[in-house]
Amino acid sequence: MDMPALVSDWTQREIPVLAGTAAALRELGKDEDRTSARDISRVVLRDPLMTLRVLRHAEINRSSRQPTDITTVEHAVMMRGISRFFRDFAELPVLETQLASDGEALHGALTVISRAQHAAVYARAMASHRVDLETDEVIIGALLHDLAELLLWCHEPRKAALIRYLLEHAPGVRSAGVQSVVLGFSNVDLTLALADAWRLPPLLRRLMDDHHAARPRVVNVVVAAALARHTAQGWNDPAIPDDLNAVRSLTGLKPEASYRLVRNASLQAAAWWRSTGVRPAAARFPSIADPAASTAVPESHAEASIPRFREALSSLKQAPPGTEPAALAAMTLYALHKGLGMERAAWGEVDERTGQLHIRLALGDVRPGLRGYRMPLDDRHLFVLLLQKTRCVFATGERRERLVSLLDAQGRSTIGANDFVAMSLVFPGRPRVLFLADHPRSGQAIDEKMLPAFRAACIAFARCAASAPNR
Repeated sequence: MDMPALVSDWTQREIPVLAGTAAALRELGKDEDRTSARDISRVVLRDPLMTLRVLRHAEINRSSRQPTDITTVEHAVMMRGISRFFRDFAELPVLETQLASDGEALHGALTVISRAQHAAVYARAMASHRVDLETDEVIIGALLHDLAELLLWCHEPRKAALIRYLLEHAPGVRSAGVQSVVLGFSNVDLTLALADAWRLPPLLRRLMDDHHAARPRVVNVVVAAALARHTAQGWNDPAIPDDLNAVRSLTGLKPEASYRLVRNASLQAAAWWRSTGVRPAAARFPSIADPAASTAVPESHAEASIPRFREALSSLKQAPPGTEPAALAAMTLYALHKGLGMERAAWGEVDERTGQLHIRLALGDVRPGLRGYRMPLDDRHLFVLLLQKTRCVFATGERRERLVSLLDAQGRSTIGANDFVAMSLVFPGRPRVLFLADHPRSGQAIDEKMLPAFRAACIAFARCAASAPNR
């Protein structure tokens, strides 16, 4: 994607707001005389989209007699006046109406907004403990931290859904790497480009920029955003202990007090859940049963979709130079699993130090033992032979029986009695790579017509990975 063109397009579009925000502001507007700028600010700062609208509006209508930047919603309202504010925002487009025909996009946008609300409350709790002189600035930084992801759900929902799928199904892959493969740039870069285009105050831009994380106020925002992302996955998320350590380092609190601060903030944020309908982090406390844990079902098999394969392959080929191999591999596996209809696809690299082939990522119906599987290379089984040079094998019918017999015992157990296709990639100065795909549950034969597409995806990975920095 072309980021300048995307930014130009998005800056011309109306920014919708939550239905609850529009309703709450209409209610306040019925009694202007008793409404203060702080009352309005409390409503606006629960909605990142409305917050953005107010800040943009303040900048557009900024007079030459106003030398200082407007960095808070309350200041923006005071500069326009209460009556003028209600006139300016009398008619507001509603997010739920705009995305009514696309349930996945609406749920994705509301999920990001719920996370932003949590991040804002976490940021306020930490800033208040640090006696920050202007906590609203930190709150706005946290609210708008994931602005690009939110607007992707509004304007490019298929791209947003693909990024979410890869991150959920390829554990360990960095978000920025996946975003670069799908979009051609990271969400952080897109957020900052939008902030520049909308001429948001430099102070707020710095608070939204992870690259300035050496500054305590930016750390406050970054930690709040990370906490919101991780607690949304449940309180057993492995990243949460690091987040709590970061809270402790930032606030100087003891571990128990740090946890209480975060827990209490989660309870405060839970009061807003009706605005999004997304279950809040407080509902996932370890002491509270998580109904989703017992009702989760595996994703159903997707039919082969060649257009989806072509889209994934196009994104792979356009990935920026230097994109990390794991992100490129995640996109390749997506092309094989969702695009070609392979029910299981895996990627492994040879670790020359240990002399093993390590399966690092797998998508689809992943049996125990595949993801993380390590194959020793000191024996002459199939994959060892395959990794001597770049080549592709297709195991079906009688050929499958012969090729499976060349696997070691663990390999036979992992692959089972199913057709499979594998391709090795060997290129100078890089780890040797293996891609593997099969039909583990359906028992269907792999159509030989899929082979050219399988090879094309693997070769696209190799060309892109050649530009990545060697680890």
